[in-house]
Amino acid sequence: MNLADHIERIAKEAEESHLDASKMKTLSPHLKKLADVLKCSREQAFMFALIFYQSLERGSVDFGDLARHIDIPVMRLLKYKADIDQLVKNRLVRQENRNTFSQKPNLSFYIPRNVIDGTLKNRLTLRSDKISDNFDFVIRVAEMMQLTREDSGSFETLKEDFQDLCHENSHLYIAQKLIGSNIPENEILMLVFAVYKLMNGEEDVSLSEACEFLESNKSFQLSVRRTFLNGNNAVIKRGFIEMKNGMFRNDSELNVTDSGLQFLMGEESEKFMIRSERNKRELTTERIPPVSLFYNDEESRQLKTLEGLLDAAKFSEMSKRMRDMKIKAGFTVLLYGNPGTGKTESVYQLARLTGRSIIPIEISQTKSMWFGESEKLIRDVFQSYKKLNESSKTSPILLFNEADGIFGKRTTHMDSAVSQTLNAMQNIILQEMEDFEGIMMATTNLTDNLDKAFDRRFLYKIKFENPTFDTRIEIMRDKFPFLKLEAVRQLCEHFSLTGGQMANIAKKCSIHELLNGQLPELDEISAFCRDEQGLSEKRKLGF
Repeated sequence: MNLADHIERIAKEAEESHLDASKMKTLSPHLKKLADVLKCSREQAFMFALIFYQSLERGSVDFGDLARHIDIPVMRLLKYKADIDQLVKNRLVRQENRNTFSQKPNLSFYIPRNVIDGTLKNRLTLRSDKISDNFDFVIRVAEMMQLTREDSGSFETLKEDFQDLCHENSHLYIAQKLIGSNIPENEILMLVFAVYKLMNGEEDVSLSEACEFLESNKSFQLSVRRTFLNGNNAVIKRGFIEMKNGMFRNDSELNVTDSGLQFLMGEESEKFMIRSERNKRELTTERIPPVSLFYNDEESRQLKTLEGLLDAAKFSEMSKRMRDMKIKAGFTVLLYGNPGTGKTESVYQLARLTGRSIIPIEISQTKSMWFGESEKLIRDVFQSYKKLNESSKTSPILLFNEADGIFGKRTTHMDSAVSQTLNAMQNIILQEMEDFEGIMMATTNLTDNLDKAFDRRFLYKIKFENPTFDTRIEIMRDKFPFLKLEAVRQLCEHFSLTGGQMANIAKKCSIHELLNGQLPELDEISAFCRDEQGLSEKRKLGF
């Protein structure tokens, strides 16, 4: 027999039994089996079976329901109250106050969803409240909140379980901080929930979703939401949580700050913050595929110099020497020139060759529709990089890709909020570059519009020209290995294409082969080249 069968036999035999001794004796083997699994007394197993059986049908049961099932006075049943209390303490049974029309609270009980599922699957697992570390503590609290949501439970029950968990694990740093925080439990639970989400890669947490994990009552959820939206609570005032606007007001999001992590996790917070940032942005060396690149002579010379400087041993020595001279050990590089000349891919290959990871930043990611939010995003980029750099054996590369829109000349006409925001972002980047330590690279197409203040702050500037005739031949022979040298020379004489344009043409050749079963002829490739070069010339009109 499985657990559910034992419970059903106990409940049915007990029905209208008046707790008759002879009938109870027949239940002995079933009670023993259930008590062994639940690690409790037989009296507790008996009450568990009755509550389980009836709550499947009713949702929750009170002392009156249990007494009617056995057909005894309620007063006689009260001798089992201590057994039910122990089941509640062991989280095998949940307790709630069910309001009635007489406005007197009516104590009722139900079986939590996880216990029901485990019982029906005959795999009921009892967990100890003893926890080994701070991260497991966060996970356990999140599980408690998940059960509250699944069971439509009350905040009062969740609060009691949470307090018990804290005191049971007072040896942990996080439990000690929570016990002595003097912060209301609903706010503390929201903070722990936000940390749990961050552990799972979700930096921004929906406020309305988080409130649903506290209490099923909508009025309670609304009151908690209001304190966060108004900033009228302790975790907001103490800077542990920041609110962030979504597309609409109802989409308000909260995220835990570094201060909040430090408060909860202590020394472990630094490792955790770094791990979180790595998961979100870092592109490690092994994830950068090798790509053949061909350069004009001057570009090749400068990039070889750069590769040598980025060698781990040389870079470490150079950084130490700069610090000894009281100079910021910041290494900033600007790669500029026409589109398709290999600027971005050059950064990736430099990173691969020198064993460095890349933190790619697309400028569009740092622009927000909300006033003041873009400035915060830019600061966060540099703060996150600083943490990563300090924790890494080799400095990663912070890459601002296609940075035309942010490194351009600052406007003196503050006639719009957009202009004010852009200037504010530029000023932040200029200040960060002044104090920067590590490796920062930027790529841009529009060098004529580069602000002079940015120009001064880039230690190295490498201009990428369109490939010369000889370089075009190298690129084309790499992209079109099926063409004879004479055909390659002919195409290179007629078309002054960049590497990016040739890559597009090579892709068209592959598609042609897939559709037609054969590679295109030379005249068809010439047509591809003509189309690609014509498109480039049209772009020069400013579109």
